Amino acid sequence: RIANVNAETNRLTMKSFLPPLQETEDSESKSLLMKAHSISENEVLDDDGFLYDACVANILAGPLVTLAPRLASMVKPKGYLGLSGILKAQAEMVTEAYSQYFDSVVVENEMEGWILVTGIRKGS
Repeated sequence: RIANVNAETNRLTMKSFLPPLQETEDSESKSLLMKAHSISENEVLDDDGFLYDACVANILAGPLVTLAPRLASMVKPKGYLGLSGILKAQAEMVTEAYSQYFDSVVVENEMEGWILVTGIRKGS
């Protein structure tokens, strides 16, 4: 919702490449939703010690690159990565930052100059 409001406010066309999240009461399936509006490089995002099955972020490339080590540290080995809010021209910068922590980091999709980057967390 935050991304949609931001896109509307800034008169940007946005398309989600991922299916809508469904709420769950299942304690085995934890989801972490963060508002990355003003997170600094050293700010703690999550301090509960859990590792998550996936990380999905729709923020600009600069903050995504800065947050790469922290976001990666929150994903289980073999967990999934989905990053959007990235311009096609910024693909190399983002994929390089996340390739240190994730295998198969690729531009999965592109639409109207915006890309989706995906990967699988390194480890066994």
